[in-house]
Amino acid sequence: MPVAYIKEVAPDVKLGLWKIEEAALKFLSDSLDMRELFDSEISAYKSNSRRLEKLAVYSLLWKMTNSKIRISHNEAGKPIVDGYNISISHTRGYASVILSKLKNVAVDIEYYTDRVARIADKFIRKDEIAPDIDSQLINWSVKETVYKYFSEQSLQYFDMKLMPFEEFENTKRVFNLKMNSYLDVYYELNDKYVLTYTYHKD
Repeated sequence: MPVAYIKEVAPDVKLGLWKIEEAALKFLSDSLDMRELFDSEISAYKSNSRRLEKLAVYSLLWKMTNSKIRISHNEAGKPIVDGYNISISHTRGYASVILSKLKNVAVDIEYYTDRVARIADKFIRKDEIAPDIDSQLINWSVKETVYKYFSEQSLQYFDMKLMPFEEFENTKRVFNLKMNSYLDVYYELNDKYVLTYTYHKD
């Protein structure tokens, strides 16, 4: 099974990444529980790619927790699972989950593409430095992560300011202009995707 990794990125914080290579039948043949879940929830999705994303997220979640827990959502659409704080993201060919029992968490993953340059002015502030595709992708994904982390604030892209890249290795410090506070977001970047995540004990 294509679990890219499951790792503890901090005490009480697990990050998982699944590379989606299977057809739906492969997911379903591996588990009766997955078949029941598909029939009751996932089969309602008309898009095959959406069904595969859901199957991958559940497969990853179950492996990370060693439990067949189910995902629900609050009124704002934020995912909820019993006993954990959770954040979920998926992009072309990948799904990611971050979990913690005690800390607030958020994750985002975006596939690597140069199309981000065409819309950079929509999310990059004039006082931010992001001259190339890599830095633009990181900026975009970091802000998506911060948006999820502060979901109740409905932050806009320009409500967040990324500090210069030279400050920390594989970490972006983000200034939340609404709260006048900083949050560190960690990132992984390669030629397939950029993945960003954060955690903090409230």
